[in-house]
Amino acid sequence: MKKLVFAMGMFLLMGVSAAQAQGFKGKWFIMGEAGYSTQSDGDIKQYSILPVVGTFVAPTTAIGLGVGYLGSKDNTSEILTGKSNTFIVQPLARKYWGIADNFLIFGQAAVPLTFSKETIEGGAAKVEQKTTGYGIQLSPGVDYFFSKNFSMEASFGLVGWTASKPKDGDTSNDFGIGINSGFQNGVKFGLKYIF
Repeated sequence: MKKLVFAMGMFLLMGVSAAQAQGFKGKWFIMGEAGYSTQSDGDIKQYSILPVVGTFVAPTTAIGLGVGYLGSKDNTSEILTGKSNTFIVQPLARKYWGIADNFLIFGQAAVPLTFSKETIEGGAAKVEQKTTGYGIQLSPGVDYFFSKNFSMEASFGLVGWTASKPKDGDTSNDFGIGINSGFQNGVKFGLKYIF
């Protein structure tokens, strides 16, 4: 058993050493995440798109900025319809560790800033609410390079804190931890190009 643990540890160290020796310092990347999900037989739809541009400031450390859109539509009621449109600006930092030449794991810290508009309509009535928010999110992920410049990545799980302030209301705070399924709040897939 000790030999197996030792061998696995040496394998991980060799992967980390190879990735750090190669490194990405000075390189730029463009990536994008997108998601779509439905609930309640398609009556609730959620979608997101978040392109990110960044640079490696060290061989295995990157910083970036994402600007994107999150939206949802709720048609579960025959009388009311709800819509949410959110614009997001998200600075982030990542630390990578190599497992093999083309397979890395990473940890990401992000500080999302959100600007939302929620609308509820029913008959002749229409109610709108604008909200601003900010928070901190930590998530692990995996990155698989299928060529020198292209990789496919997935991030999953989330530890996060968010604060939301409606235009005419009090700030609410939320804290969450866990591994979820689905695109919107769980596993997120992305394609990255490094140049």
